[in-house]
Amino acid sequence: MTEEDAAQPPEKPRSRRWFLGVGGGLLGAAAIYGLSRGGFRLWMNKSLPANAPRIAFSLDDTWLNDLGITDTTYQQAMTRAGGRLERFAPDLNMQEGSIPEDLLSMHGIDGLLLTGGGDVDPALYGGDEDAAILVNRECDDFEIALIHQALTRDIPVLGICRGCQILNVAFGGTLRSLRNIETLNDAHFTFRGHAVTIAQGSLLSRILDTSDLENVLSFHGQAVDQPGDQVRVVARGPEDIVEAIEAGDPKRDWAIAVQWHPEMAPANPLHGKLFRAFVERASRIAATRWN
Repeated sequence: MTEEDAAQPPEKPRSRRWFLGVGGGLLGAAAIYGLSRGGFRLWMNKSLPANAPRIAFSLDDTWLNDLGITDTTYQQAMTRAGGRLERFAPDLNMQEGSIPEDLLSMHGIDGLLLTGGGDVDPALYGGDEDAAILVNRECDDFEIALIHQALTRDIPVLGICRGCQILNVAFGGTLRSLRNIETLNDAHFTFRGHAVTIAQGSLLSRILDTSDLENVLSFHGQAVDQPGDQVRVVARGPEDIVEAIEAGDPKRDWAIAVQWHPEMAPANPLHGKLFRAFVERASRIAATRWN
């Protein structure tokens, strides 16, 4: 060994260098994610006026939510539309094991957003319990109670994916599984997306100003089977699967639910129309609080 070699610090074992590199990368990614989330929250707060309608949303409890992905996509879409999302969850809003009958009014809520997530408990509609995954009965009961509270108080409801399913079940409808039929599963749970045909004259068709969507992002293993009382099927996709419903009294209530994921394309003008129409309806409720 030369004097020059002796002066050099000993080289770290390769495995240790690898772990340090990976650890540093993960820490860097976490820091960037934290900063971006902080900047995102700051953007939301500055983008919305004080009188922006307050939208309650019951976020899914899957791994996508744990990573903050679904929260961010819904927050971005709703902020662009002018609505302020307020997180609602059973563990935060139960009182002695029950849901207050005026929970939405207590919190000054102007709209209800039902998001994606696990399967609705088959026991609620007489389905096959062995075919369901990621069931959360507490969440089901909570969201059904919120749906009825909202429509009783003329608060608009927008459902997405699982939100479409729970809205139908809340009105006594049933669901079907798509996972046990390969062609249905491949067509409706895919990054490729699929086309949707919307019933002419429906509220959804008037909002989007079209009866045909060439491609929507679709990731659902269940779908509406038998529509519930006062539930109208207003869109269908491949193999005639229900892709959107409207519920309640069509002359009074604003309740729309779609199986696809418009929140994943918030910059798309067509999908933005749905969120804006929802927020505009919620703004009417908000106006009564601010005037």
